[in-house]
Amino acid sequence: MSVVKILLVIACIIVYICVSHGALVADDVHSIWRQVAMSMLLLPIAGIACWVAVAFLKRLGLCVMWRCLCGIALAIALVTMIVHFWPILLSRLDRIYLVEHIATNMMLCWFFAHTLFGGRTPIITTLARSIHPDIPDNVVRYTRTVTLAWALFFVVQILLSLLIYYAAPISAWSLFANVLNWPLVILMFAAEYACRKRVNPDFQHATVKESVAAYFNNKRKV
Repeated sequence: MSVVKILLVIACIIVYICVSHGALVADDVHSIWRQVAMSMLLLPIAGIACWVAVAFLKRLGLCVMWRCLCGIALAIALVTMIVHFWPILLSRLDRIYLVEHIATNMMLCWFFAHTLFGGRTPIITTLARSIHPDIPDNVVRYTRTVTLAWALFFVVQILLSLLIYYAAPISAWSLFANVLNWPLVILMFAAEYACRKRVNPDFQHATVKESVAAYFNNKRKV
């Protein structure tokens, strides 16, 4: 990934965080912050729903014209539904963000945790072997522990999210779920890297660039 693309991704993340936090702390239910935040949440979901529907119709063997017509009809139906329920959705924006935050962390937890059972290879082990095919047994054990650590990290995120949401003001929850979300993930990466260097000091550790490349080169395996 080029530097320009990386900077664009970072810029998009910062904009998303700012808009989301501004929307949740705004006093006016119909503020522009909430309007924009709701659009950011719903438009991608509607687009994905249409894409999934068209892909499903393609598997059924429908021709291009019928797939396009069905996709357009679904898009119109979704937009009509969103417009109809727009005031209610704006008033429930905090709950929508909570569901999104919990669902995202549950999926990420499953992404790591399901590779620890059923005779599967832990995902971190798979990535490590794609860089170093002949990793020693102690590193294999460590990569399994790291996979478990990431799964537990997302479990803690879920528990803290629910606790703060129901026990503190929405501004505190937004600070945790929106503003601190990425810094916490980066801190987890840094802590794991420091632990990795300490536990296996003589092993040639992969760089961040090599780890990212290993993931994209082995997406089917992981």
